[in-house]
Amino acid sequence: MLKIMNTSFNKIISLILVFQFFSFANADTKVENTRKFLEQWVETKQLISKESSNWNIEKSLLFDTKELLSEELNRLNTELADLEASSTASDEERSTLSLEKSKLKEASAVVSSYVGNLEKKLKSIIPFLPEPLVQKIKPLIRRLPNDPDNTDLSLGQRVQNIVGILSQTDKFNTTITSSSEAREFEEGKVIQVTTLYWGLAMAYYVDDSGEYAGIGIPTKEGWEWPLIDGIGSEIKSLVDIYEGTGEIRFVNAPAKIQTL
Repeated sequence: MLKIMNTSFNKIISLILVFQFFSFANADTKVENTRKFLEQWVETKQLISKESSNWNIEKSLLFDTKELLSEELNRLNTELADLEASSTASDEERSTLSLEKSKLKEASAVVSSYVGNLEKKLKSIIPFLPEPLVQKIKPLIRRLPNDPDNTDLSLGQRVQNIVGILSQTDKFNTTITSSSEAREFEEGKVIQVTTLYWGLAMAYYVDDSGEYAGIGIPTKEGWEWPLIDGIGSEIKSLVDIYEGTGEIRFVNAPAKIQTL
């Protein structure tokens, strides 16, 4: 378009100059007018060249600006698409979390309706637990609320407390545990004995001499430790085998299982 405009402009200037030339010639123009004519022609050509150069520079700047604006527009469109995708993902995650929260509330309601009874049952079986186990879980036992319907403990704390007691109790019940204990046999006579707990079911005890020996059985009032005559050597053999100082063999020892 610029080229067409320049060509048309040049033709118009040329016609004007030719017209002026013939006018001056016909009027017997002087040499001075001819010189001025040529100077005007040169100035006009310089002006056209300058305008053309300026337009090329401006056109280049406009093109570069367009490129920059196009790149910025593409970047903004990309960021907008990312934000929309992120918003959609956030909405989906929010919906999923809301559903999970609803399910957790339902589960918490179910647990809450049972946790009080579990705490009461745990308290009722404490007397049946062996003393070494009771000593180990005593901090958890102390946290059992006196009134399950009126406690400051959260549901999570109460459940964690119950799980802790049950897990330690189950662990004790699946092993044989040796414990050194002081036991009173006669009024004022206390003897140090070694007790082997066979899980939660029963126990054997014997002193170092083998004179005092017997079994232990759980009851709702606590463990009972009846003394049994004549079994000291057998129970002592059990202790030696457990400690690894005696020969492994079958031992004939009495047993009694107390049903709850």
